This record gives sequence, C-alpha cells and structure tokens, in this order.
Amino acid sequence: MNVCEVPDVCKNMEYKLVTEDSKTRVYLSLVREFNKAEYEKYYRAKKKAKMKKRIILAAKVMKYVVPVLVSTVLYNALSQRLYIERGSHEIGSEAFLVGMIGLGIFCFLSWLVGGDEY
Repeated sequence: MNVCEVPDVCKNMEYKLVTEDSKTRVYLSLVREFNKAEYEKYYRAKKKAKMKKRIILAAKVMKYVVPVLVSTVLYNALSQRLYIERGSHEIGSEAFLVGMIGLGIFCFLSWLVGGDEY
C-alpha cells in the first residue's frame, strides 16, 4: 500500500451532520499528516519505474531499427563502390551480403535485448 494514496481508517470515526435537524450523517476519516520524506521516496520510485519502462521500450524498438539502418548504409556504400568497379548499377552478391548482415545484427540484438514476451 502507498501511504500517499490510502488514508487512515479508524473504527471510532467522527461524524458530521449534513444539516442540523437531519439524521443523515457523513463519516469522515482522519487525514494523514503530510510526510515529505515518504512522498519523495514514493515519487522517486515511481519515476524510476517509468524510466525503466521507457528504456525497455527504446531497446525493443532499436532491435528493429538498428539492423535496417545498418543494412541500408552498408548497401549504399557497397553499391557505390561496386558501381565504380562495374560501371553499371547491377544487383549482385552485395544484396545477399547486406541481408545476411542485417539478419545477423537482428539475431544478436534479439538475444541481447530478449524476445517479445511482453
């Protein structure tokens, strides 16, 4: 339980009449005193959990982005170099090489980050 959100509930609570001649009563619980240390501790833990979720999300997104980005840059560099050698834009073994490197990076990052269990 979080002390910042849950009030104290006592058996012998005070009641307050809604109007003077009414039998309807509103029961009030005691309000806890504000404890700055507990408040800061609670929100520090909450902020830490939020940051952890953001890091996990970023890692899972990067698992897909990094292989595509590396493969694209590598393919561009290889195709420019092979264009200079061949003299034409032919698709050759560089497409297979880039695909295998991208797949290898994806498998490595999947192993490093973990699967998509969540």
